[in-house]
Amino acid sequence: MNEEARALSDSLAHSHEISDYDFWRALKSIEDELYLLERNRRPIPIDLIYVRAIVRTARQKRIFLDFDPLPFGSY
Repeated sequence: MNEEARALSDSLAHSHEISDYDFWRALKSIEDELYLLERNRRPIPIDLIYVRAIVRTARQKRIFLDFDPLPFGSY
C-alpha cells in the first residue's frame, strides 16, 4: 500500500464521524459491486480494488485501536 493510501486509511480509522457499521456497510457495498462485475464478466476498475483495500485496512486499524490487552488494568 502506498503512503497516500496508508495516510487515508489512518485518518479514516481515527475518525469519530464514521461508525463501525459505516465501515461494515461500505465493505459490503464494495464486495457486492465487485461480485456483480465479476458475475457479469465486466472489467473490474482498479480504483474499486484500491478503495476496498483502504476501507478494509482502516477497519482493521480501528478494531486494533479498540483492542485492550489488559481490560481490567495492569497487574
